[in-house]
Amino acid sequence: MENKITIEQVSYKNVEQTRILKACLETWFKNPKDLNLTAPKMTYPFNFNRWIADSYSKENTLTFVLKKDEWIIGYMSLQLQPKNDFVHLFHVFIDRKHRGKGYGKKLIDGVISFAKENGIPAITLYVIPKNDIAVNLYKSYGFVDTGQKSKSGSPRMKLEIT
Repeated sequence: MENKITIEQVSYKNVEQTRILKACLETWFKNPKDLNLTAPKMTYPFNFNRWIADSYSKENTLTFVLKKDEWIIGYMSLQLQPKNDFVHLFHVFIDRKHRGKGYGKKLIDGVISFAKENGIPAITLYVIPKNDIAVNLYKSYGFVDTGQKSKSGSPRMKLEIT
């Protein structure tokens, strides 16, 4: 059987999707390192209600899951900016069992396609400097350090969409 890979938009307003997301995130973030690299403002142990309150209460936030054969193996969120001049990518995560297989690239390809389809000229993100795999992934796509930093000191990276 061939592996079917899809990216699907999900919503925390959908009760069934929220139940599934909660189960995935609580499993993934049993590892404090994964939580810290994905959401440095979150404290361990992972608290799903705080996760939603901190990042998903705004109307301009979209969440996507990466599925392999209908199982969620990855996750990312986008925050649309009011002027539509860029989209901010955050909470990018691939389940540990599926890392090193190119699935992170599929998520980045997905956000680039989203930006192109919606006429959004740039993508931004913050990355934890010690997360070498993520830094290298973003650089391979042409993301550059803008010189700005988050409150926690993470560099802001930007990709101009051509």
